[in-house]
Amino acid sequence: MDASHETRHDTGAEAPKPAAKLAGGLLKAGKTDGPSATLRFALPDDTIYQITTVGLVQYPAMPKPTAFARREELRLTGCAGADGERTCSLEHMVTNFEAEPPYGRFIEADEQPVRGVTTRYKVDARGAPVDAATLEAPPETAQTPEVKALSDVDRLFCVRFPEVPVHEGAAWEVECVVRNDGRQSTRRATWEVVKIADGDDGHTRVELKVLGTTTAMTRKGEQSGTFGGTLFFFADIGEPHLLREEISTQVAQEGGIRTVARLNYQFAKRRGDEVVRTDGTPFPEGTAPPPPGAGATGAAPATPI
Repeated sequence: MDASHETRHDTGAEAPKPAAKLAGGLLKAGKTDGPSATLRFALPDDTIYQITTVGLVQYPAMPKPTAFARREELRLTGCAGADGERTCSLEHMVTNFEAEPPYGRFIEADEQPVRGVTTRYKVDARGAPVDAATLEAPPETAQTPEVKALSDVDRLFCVRFPEVPVHEGAAWEVECVVRNDGRQSTRRATWEVVKIADGDDGHTRVELKVLGTTTAMTRKGEQSGTFGGTLFFFADIGEPHLLREEISTQVAQEGGIRTVARLNYQFAKRRGDEVVRTDGTPFPEGTAPPPPGAGATGAAPATPI
């Protein structure tokens, strides 16, 4: 599977209408005579994931898109159970954020209230929270509405898997809260399996697409939008590799005025000072996410799977 051939989505399209659900919560069973895969997170104990987001945001009336980069860490501890019954304590923090001047100041202003916050909750192999999140924040911001709202955020980017094995064409629906383009929003997302393929290296690679709607509360009131994306996932080892999204948010009722964000999330693992792909192999030279302590805007483009 070559992630360089990006799947394009019409983010202005209406979200799929709800349908009667099948076994395991599926909306569609897909091509049941074709290849299948079990999708779940491996949740390896005592693992540190480094997630580097490189994004471009096009604001209305701004002459060009504004680039930003964010680096986050997910730490897994206290894991128990196996396969689909596995759970871990997940700890999330943002370790670096930079935005391109001059318009990056708007994104930085959105990020400022939630800096220095650590989120903790238990997660299962499907990606679903098992318990309520707890927050640790600086005293000066801990009681603000912006920080308190972070307890609702899905730190696995709304990636949620069904309970049953899936075939190409299988689809399911998820509702969650995310914070990724400088704002917190509620998503109604439909995931669909595009391709399941075994590679020469023995990995089973799954390409999934996601489409849906978003609703965000801002200082100017409620704003709605649409989004689409592609996830590349190593099904045999239960590890995400790369997620791409485009989010289109309506900022004015008249004239179709929208903010558009295009985001690449590169998943990696920390091994001391070394950063490797989630399958354990080194990144191609010149394409790895920055190591701990490096400037986030120095991140190279996300790499194919």
